[in-house]
Amino acid sequence: MKGNGYFGEWFTDDYGLPAYNYTCNQFIDPNAKTNTTHGSSIDHFHQIGNDRITATAHNGGYIQVLDSSRGFQWLTYRSKKKNKFGGGIALIQTDDSDKVWSDLYNKKIIESNVNFQRIFGMGYFQKIININQLKLKIIHNICAPFSNDSVFISEIEIFNNSESTKNMKLIDFWDIFLHHILRSLIVTADNRKTFGKNKILNGVGKFIKFIQKITRTDTEGSRKRFDNKFYYKAEIDFENQTLILTPKFKRKPPVDKAEPAKHDFYPKSIFLSMLYGNASNYFIEQDKLVKNGKFKIDWEKLNSDNDKKINYIIENPCLGVGIQLSLKPKDSKKIICIFGYSEKNKIKNLIQKYKGLEAEKSILKWNAKKWEKSLIELNCQNDSWLARETKWHSYYTRSACYFDEYFSQHKFPQGSIYQFGHGFDGAIRDYIFFLNAIIFIDPQLAKEYLSFILSLMSPDGTLPYSIYGFAKTFTGSVHSKPSDLYLFFIWGILQYVYTTRDFDFLNIEIEYYPKSLNKRSTVLQKIYIALEYLFSDKVGIGEHGLIKSNDGDWSDGISLMVNKRKKFIKYGESTFNSTFALYIIPKLIPLLRQHDLELAERCKKTIDELKKSVQKSWNGKWFYRGWDGKGNPIGDKNIYLEHHTWLLIAKVLEREQALNLINHIFEKLDKPSQIGQYISFPPQKVKLDILPKGWDVNGGIWHAMNALLTWGYSNYDIVKAFNSLKKNSLTQRAETYPQIWYGIWSGPDAYIANHAENPGEAFYHLATPMCDFPLMNLNIHACYLLSVIKIAGFDAQFDSIIISPKIIDQDFTFKSPLLSIESKPNYFSITFNPINSKKLILKIQKPKWWTLNSRVFLNGINITLNQNLAIIKKKNYYYYYKRRL
Repeated sequence: MKGNGYFGEWFTDDYGLPAYNYTCNQFIDPNAKTNTTHGSSIDHFHQIGNDRITATAHNGGYIQVLDSSRGFQWLTYRSKKKNKFGGGIALIQTDDSDKVWSDLYNKKIIESNVNFQRIFGMGYFQKIININQLKLKIIHNICAPFSNDSVFISEIEIFNNSESTKNMKLIDFWDIFLHHILRSLIVTADNRKTFGKNKILNGVGKFIKFIQKITRTDTEGSRKRFDNKFYYKAEIDFENQTLILTPKFKRKPPVDKAEPAKHDFYPKSIFLSMLYGNASNYFIEQDKLVKNGKFKIDWEKLNSDNDKKINYIIENPCLGVGIQLSLKPKDSKKIICIFGYSEKNKIKNLIQKYKGLEAEKSILKWNAKKWEKSLIELNCQNDSWLARETKWHSYYTRSACYFDEYFSQHKFPQGSIYQFGHGFDGAIRDYIFFLNAIIFIDPQLAKEYLSFILSLMSPDGTLPYSIYGFAKTFTGSVHSKPSDLYLFFIWGILQYVYTTRDFDFLNIEIEYYPKSLNKRSTVLQKIYIALEYLFSDKVGIGEHGLIKSNDGDWSDGISLMVNKRKKFIKYGESTFNSTFALYIIPKLIPLLRQHDLELAERCKKTIDELKKSVQKSWNGKWFYRGWDGKGNPIGDKNIYLEHHTWLLIAKVLEREQALNLINHIFEKLDKPSQIGQYISFPPQKVKLDILPKGWDVNGGIWHAMNALLTWGYSNYDIVKAFNSLKKNSLTQRAETYPQIWYGIWSGPDAYIANHAENPGEAFYHLATPMCDFPLMNLNIHACYLLSVIKIAGFDAQFDSIIISPKIIDQDFTFKSPLLSIESKPNYFSITFNPINSKKLILKIQKPKWWTLNSRVFLNGINITLNQNLAIIKKKNYYYYYKRRL
């Protein structure tokens, strides 16, 4: 199947959804080795999650569970140094042997004549092992149920394929290691060795690492020291077959539980309960299952006759529930456990909720029925892999969701090294990119997510770059004055309101940050504040008539690519901000005219001036990237991509100029690259090689900007647009770089260009070693879905919804919970379920293959000749006016 890559193959699982069969033996296959800044790694993993909990499922057979409710902390972190194994491990011991078998994929089990399968699925990790020596087969499904519950279901079924009865012990084992992901500006974890391509820069990084250790601020050391400040209170509830571990800070926490804090001093309880099966034993101390680094079961049964509950204080915890089984020949038995985290008083209700699962039905089948209703899918006759691709991106986008206890809202993190290395969650620009896809996946969830984003604004209009810990905001270092966030802020509001028609949202009052100020304002007022901030001296307009850049304008590294950074931060101008404004402010003006005519006219005047100023940046082939603050243009001899995308999206250029620009973009940035477009070319020489040529924003390949280019292309050339969609897919990536494991089922937000050193890999620089956690970045998933939505032809305006497909095939379907389109040669069917459908105007472009016999269906009703809907033919569109759908 196309897009398999080297490490396994895609297939459709038994429940009709895409899954990846990971087949690589990472211990002997040299292609499994991946470059990182601390040496080569053979650890490959997959994301499983729901709306509340996330975990990484690893090729080694274990999972690492993440609690994101009060910052980021691993609950089952795997550590060889600490002799911690991770979670989701089945242990098996037959009564006729002292040997303990596990379903971890390691060298010893492979050498023991064991067949092992690892399946990465939607919401699950499946391990299938055949222990040929014992003639036993184990199927272990670990699933995040499609829900708003912070739990995993662990389903273990064991088959006796021998001719004799087998007596055995079976344990569902979760090794607990609470490992906090604290803030780290320069990531030095895992004994990092490489900090840059330049020897001087590499030396600087090693010196910083040395100073960090002396000052006890090194990434891993500071986290481990905080980890050690907790002890664990363990409880065994025999009546409910439940183990509960509650981490406790050893001293009095320095902050109140409700206040923002750099660290989480109040972790939730962690629990494991057997839902199906009669537990024979319980394990809460690791030394009952592990001796000298090896599994050895100490089956000293706890006495539960007198006490229903037993309490312990322990230092080295685990959670394990065991059962004794007697399996006749050809017989099988199943146990089902639930693992998760919660406030202790809510655990019993969670357990009761999932006790209703019928044991004879697979948890995977139950889950698949839920997931299939929450996916975006594009299905084209000539590119059938797109259906798999889009469904998979939808899964990875939604399954990254979590709930923030401070804001009491669901959120979607950027992920990758930013989250798991730096400990940061941001930036607002990324949040808004993700929001576009979430609106189509679940409009109500998108509303909640947007409310969280809006609550980050301070009363004076300041927007943070990111958050960390328990709701602490951060705007510093090279991100102290980002200028683009206000445009993204407005874009997010308009995208949600115009798409869902939920104009009432504008009148909702949302609090400012921090909550202790007890200040609120309407969403509309927050738009006014964002506009004022953008056009005031805090950002403002430069001498060339463009919006200033400050220290970054989407590209965090743009201020490092000029001769005088201080001058640039003070006076530099951004064509990216200016062209983005040319798209977003005109969309806003009709709304402003309903509320503030004077402000609407000011915005119109500003846009008219910006258009003129942007045109003055035209060099005959492309537009300058901006001005460096010393009067010199940026991007005269080299072409940048990011600002051009908005020009094509906004459609403000004359067609001849636009086609000329597209031709140069295609020849310089698109055509030479196999897996997406370069962000610039040729790359620049940057001081000390902080940004090597073809790496990061200095000529690398970025999913966010390439998604915008696909959208921009679609306004002028649907062939280029559709080819761009395919070029930026996981499928194309796997075909081009099959021997790099990341990029097949998930990946980072950027890749190194094919003409540079380490082509196709994830970058690293002094602060950020992306290659050390090159997965689970939502830009690769949600931004792809944004381009799919635009290729499908959806656009939302103040007064209407436009459906104008930009797909080459006339035979296609686009499906999502919000909007679905089915296109056939003789009919065009639309299903649309906005939050509010009053006074909706739907504009549907007539396809080129339209005939007199073609019909349009809206929510199942043939509306082509329905005079009650006041059909008006205008140019190439049908306009459908409707009070209610």
